[in-house]
Amino acid sequence: MERHFFERSPVEVGPDFLGTQITVDEVTMRIVEVEAYLGPHDQAAHSFSGKPTKRTAPMFGPPGHLYVYFTYGMHHCMNIVCGHEGEGYGLLLRGAEIISGHDLVAERRFGCSYAELTAAQRRNLVNGPAKLCQGFGLTTADSGQDLYQDRFRLVADPVDAVVQTTRIGIPNAGEATAYPWRFYVEASEGVSKR
Repeated sequence: MERHFFERSPVEVGPDFLGTQITVDEVTMRIVEVEAYLGPHDQAAHSFSGKPTKRTAPMFGPPGHLYVYFTYGMHHCMNIVCGHEGEGYGLLLRGAEIISGHDLVAERRFGCSYAELTAAQRRNLVNGPAKLCQGFGLTTADSGQDLYQDRFRLVADPVDAVVQTTRIGIPNAGEATAYPWRFYVEASEGVSKR
């Protein structure tokens, strides 16, 4: 997957990105759910003001870089910068399926090996943006990193059955609340909410 893949609106990138396998160090996950955020055109975007802050500066950076933010005083969530530098566009990664590194993800999420997880813990391992980010071991210290560095790997694996619907958890974003900019793989158990 070349960097120019991300040089588009995240609304275009989102459905095309589903199925992509991302490797971060020793963990590989297949992305099955994403949400698009369009900067100054989107009241729900952290970059809606159009002005970078210390927190959002990476979102205004080059495409193919990470924007990781801290929310609710306890969770990290990861986005991939899309569009062109300065636009503030991002693709939030919401849900995944683990391909490799199961034990490391289980340790990060629940403090035990994958074999020790309950059925409920396995179902809820990386089916949400904060869970996915924790599984990868990413924090705000990783915000701004280039996905084309050695510790990352992206392998495209397009899917056919994509669902498009409204985004989750943004009730106070005006008309942006109703934008149908969430995309997910229909049959995947890694989706956070149907």
